[in-house]
Amino acid sequence: MSNVFFQKKVDRRSRAAMRAFLTGHFRYDTMNSWNGLTSYANNIKTHRLGLTFEQSNKADEMLETDYWDEIRYPIDDFTESQGYEYTIGTNGRSGGYLVLYQSRREKTGHLSYCPSCGQRNFKKVPPTFQDENEKVISKEILKSQGSWHSGNYLGLSSIQALAIPDDEKSKLINVLKVKLADCSETDACGVCRNSRRNYSVPTFRLMSSYKSIDQGENFFAEDWPMWSLRDRVDLVCAFDAACDEIRSNFIVLLEDYDVAQVTRWHPVKVKQRVVHAV
Repeated sequence: MSNVFFQKKVDRRSRAAMRAFLTGHFRYDTMNSWNGLTSYANNIKTHRLGLTFEQSNKADEMLETDYWDEIRYPIDDFTESQGYEYTIGTNGRSGGYLVLYQSRREKTGHLSYCPSCGQRNFKKVPPTFQDENEKVISKEILKSQGSWHSGNYLGLSSIQALAIPDDEKSKLINVLKVKLADCSETDACGVCRNSRRNYSVPTFRLMSSYKSIDQGENFFAEDWPMWSLRDRVDLVCAFDAACDEIRSNFIVLLEDYDVAQVTRWHPVKVKQRVVHAV
C-alpha cells in the first residue's frame, strides 16, 4: 500500500497550480463549528484512510487501545521543522481530523524537577557551598527567602559569630542574595520529599492558536508574491506529508498487532474483621 495518500504534487512554477492546490485543499474547524474558523486539514477517520478490508476490520478495535502515542511522533517532527510556528492537532467529535494550527513556544518558568515523582518546581535547588561563611550566610538567606534588608542579617547571632569583618559579611550577603534569589530553602520535593534537580536548559510548552489559516484567501498576486505563495505551499505540503506518516504508522500497527481483551487486577484495600491475637 502506498505511503503517499494525502500528499499532492504541486507545480511551484505555476501561480495557478499553487492557488488551485491551496484553495482546493480540504479544511476543517479549528475549534467548534459555531466559531466559523477553519484551517487546512485531513480526514483520518478509518473509513477514509484507504484501508484494505482486513485492516478496516481491525481498525475500530485498535482505536479502543492506547495507540495514539505510538503513531503521533510525526507531529513533533513537523512542529520542530516549522520552528514551532505551526503544529498539528486533532479535532472533531471523535478526533477524526488532523488540523494545521499556528503555534508558539513559551517558557514554563519551571527551574527544577524531581527525578522520583516528576513534580516540577518554580524554584532552583540551592547550590552546595564549601566555605563555612557562605554556608552560614546562605542558610539564613534561604530561611528568610532573601526578603530581608542586607543589613538585618548582620544582627543574626549565627552571622555575628563568623570570624570575618562586617564589611566582608555585607559583601557576601549581597552576593549570595543575588545568587540564591531563585532558590528554595532545601532541595526537597514538595510531593515526595526526595531530592530535586535543576534543569540544565529552560523548559518550554507549546501553545496553539485557534485562529483560522488562509480562510477565504484568494492568493492574489498583489498580496502573495511567488516566493510567499511557494512558502505557503511548502507548509501545507509538509502538513500533508506528516499526515501521511501518521496514517502509515497506524497501518503498521494494524499489520503488526492484534487487539486482545485482557483482565487487569488492581489491589484494593478493605477493612475486615480479624480474630484477636491470643
